[in-house]
Amino acid sequence: MALGGVALAVVVIPFGPGLIGRDLGVGLFYVIVVVDFVVLGLALAGWGANTPEAVEACYRIVAQLVAYVVPLGLAYVGVVMMAGSLSTVAVVAAQRDLWFAVLQPAGFLLYLVTGLMQSYRAPFLEPFADSIGGGVLGAAGGWSALLWRVALAGVLFVVAAVGAVLYLGGPSGPWLPGWAWMLAKTYALMALMLGLGRCVRPFSTAGMLALSWKVLIPAGLVNVLLVGGLILLGVGPRA
Repeated sequence: MALGGVALAVVVIPFGPGLIGRDLGVGLFYVIVVVDFVVLGLALAGWGANTPEAVEACYRIVAQLVAYVVPLGLAYVGVVMMAGSLSTVAVVAAQRDLWFAVLQPAGFLLYLVTGLMQSYRAPFLEPFADSIGGGVLGAAGGWSALLWRVALAGVLFVVAAVGAVLYLGGPSGPWLPGWAWMLAKTYALMALMLGLGRCVRPFSTAGMLALSWKVLIPAGLVNVLLVGGLILLGVGPRA
């Protein structure tokens, strides 16, 4: 299920002109939904392992979903407002002149933080903490453990690729082919996220929820208001 969620998300990510599985009119909403199959797979694996540590990991995974899903949605909303579309191709086209990371720096930072939560990377590794024996990963072995690690690596790739589409113009760029730009931006975002994550102390599940409700959600709402103001002032592709 987790691997399927990663594979389904890649379908709507544009890697260049014509290099996309399907350009859906609701592509960004579709990505949010299918990536959560990874969360569902992790939660079911923790519950199904039926050990105290894995079941505890199941609860922590669900709590982490609650922590990031609203601010992550707000990071998407600012982009959708400015692009006027949920299509990933339309979002890339709207950034021909200027990346949304420049117009919405707060939204970009919000996406980086929530993306780390969504991909279960430092400092948001509580569901796989040593205190519960590694959670789901501690209860898996052999091929199962390998597939889980592939799925989690795939989630990080998808989160970074979607971030490149939302805020860095996706495959657009001079001189190089579109797929080269897309991969360069995706791997650069992966490196940035992993580097930033290691500079912050690990968060507990309670700390993640507090961060979400006290900081990330208010920041997301402020970003949406700022984007609305920019649109009213005629700034951006919809001017």
